[in-house]
Amino acid sequence: MNTIKNIVLTALLVGLFASCIEDQESPQEIFQKDLKKIEDYLAQTDYQYIKKEQDPSSGIVILWDSLSYSGIDAQGADTLKVHYVGRLLDETVFDTNVEAVARENGMYSSERNYAPLEVFSQEYIQGFLFALSKMEKGDRARAIIPSAWAYGNREYSGRIPANSVLMFDLDMKDVIINEEEITTEE
Repeated sequence: MNTIKNIVLTALLVGLFASCIEDQESPQEIFQKDLKKIEDYLAQTDYQYIKKEQDPSSGIVILWDSLSYSGIDAQGADTLKVHYVGRLLDETVFDTNVEAVARENGMYSSERNYAPLEVFSQEYIQGFLFALSKMEKGDRARAIIPSAWAYGNREYSGRIPANSVLMFDLDMKDVIINEEEITTEE
């Protein structure tokens, strides 16, 4: 009798486990959903931009609202200094290094330094780094990043749900090439 109970219990657990696996979406399915969300966002946003670029392989979209034409791009730079506002696709701010935006969204902390972020390593999400690599000193742009190029299927910091398309409003303040700092007026 115990053997039959064990077999039935095992069969139920295997069935339950298998149904959970079937309910999980593949990375490709999630990517396609992200692309649709981005497409829908672009169709209904009133965000004003003067240039749009979408990378076909990553799905990352960059919308420039200001082009500096400085000719000083991020490619090969030692350090980039950037102000940013991180948002979910519904425009909810989850992080920023712009003091006024932090105050406006109830995120201000006197412990935080609201100076431009110094990017000098690969320790950031890939979509963020990709967007910065497309910018020049003085450019301002919004990067829209599919979840695979952000935090993927992981929730992050209690503010970013798993599989979230992220947006970053980026203001490239400085570019440091070979220890020579090139500054943009604020």
